[in-house]
Amino acid sequence: MSGGPVRAAPRAGGRTRERLPRAVWLLVAIVFVSSLCAAAIAPVLTVRAARLTTDTAAVPAVVSAYFLARLILTPVAGRFVSTGHARLALPAGLLLTAVSTAAAGQATGYGQLLLLRVVGGVGSTLFTVSAVAVLVAAAPDTLRGRAFGVWSVGFEVGSVLGPLVGAGLLAVARDAPFTVTGACLAVAALAAARLLRPDVPSGSTPGTAAGTGAAGLRQVLAHRTYRAALVSNFAVGWGAYGVPVSLLPLYAQARFAHAGTLASLCLTAFAVGNALVLPVAGRLTDAKGRRPVALTGLAMSVVGLAGIGFSGGPLPLLTAAVLTGLGCGATAPAHGAAVADVVGPDTAGGSALAAFQLVADTGAVVGPVLAGLTAATVSYPAAFVLTAAVPAAAFAVWLRAPETRPAQLASA
Repeated sequence: MSGGPVRAAPRAGGRTRERLPRAVWLLVAIVFVSSLCAAAIAPVLTVRAARLTTDTAAVPAVVSAYFLARLILTPVAGRFVSTGHARLALPAGLLLTAVSTAAAGQATGYGQLLLLRVVGGVGSTLFTVSAVAVLVAAAPDTLRGRAFGVWSVGFEVGSVLGPLVGAGLLAVARDAPFTVTGACLAVAALAAARLLRPDVPSGSTPGTAAGTGAAGLRQVLAHRTYRAALVSNFAVGWGAYGVPVSLLPLYAQARFAHAGTLASLCLTAFAVGNALVLPVAGRLTDAKGRRPVALTGLAMSVVGLAGIGFSGGPLPLLTAAVLTGLGCGATAPAHGAAVADVVGPDTAGGSALAAFQLVADTGAVVGPVLAGLTAATVSYPAAFVLTAAVPAAAFAVWLRAPETRPAQLASA
């Protein structure tokens, strides 16, 4: 795998600072494009579906089909990557997503659109699992926290800018969001194919071959830190990707004036807090260890999510949203780096990485349903307390998890 060596930049006192490999930065650029494109079509996708069917209940299924495909196929993608095909799966997944996205803008029937979203979910799954495997292989163990930090920044910034790009493209033409984002994803697929062009004999490319280590799912599940990372990623999926988007606007509408504006400000505050803390959390993860950063992030998430439910005014609500974003942002590089430590770069770890991704998707799907039922049957504060209980449980699991930061870092 190409990507260049890790270079060292001079610092004061004669010390050097390692730089992330070029391959990591290209992966960050690719995930930025991918998340931006997904967010750009999100606001117009249901509108497109509504034009193709008179059944109102069928419209949300277009969105659900995408995520259902991801949930079902993530384990399959993990096994595929474990057999040494990450180098092929990454551009192939992007290309599938590109073709299905561009074609969705030309769909003439609801069934066509539904099928194309399923294909898009397949492509997204292949891309996500293989991209994380390649990121683990490309990042030196001394820079894993930073690598996962900048990777997450790319994803978050793309997600924030995507709806604005989609709205601008929609003003140009009705199908422009689909066509343009499909073309951008195709360019990203070509960049990924270039990035992963083998420059060493087949089967010896780091992170893409089956390797000689034993990082199968059964083996890594025996590691307490890997189990802790699974629980914390489930908590992030529930508390970062699911509940804020689905429940917070309804909560704001039920309790506050100017609910639409306030909900938008809260989601923006969450995203800004998340993006701002990610680079710092990545560096701290490498400097101080995975465990203390994960515990700090989870603690902030607990306080922030519970605080949302008991906010008595707009300012406390915005503060709690920022704190939740900071907590989720701090947790992401820490548990990502810990998983990379456990799996290692030269082992058949596709299934372990897929399981890590799967729990986040599961949290994003299950969280809004359970929290919504709790809000409907008990109260909104109870729903946010339930949501806060998930990172609280992850915090308890992390207390028993050993530190996985490499020994040479700990002694530096």
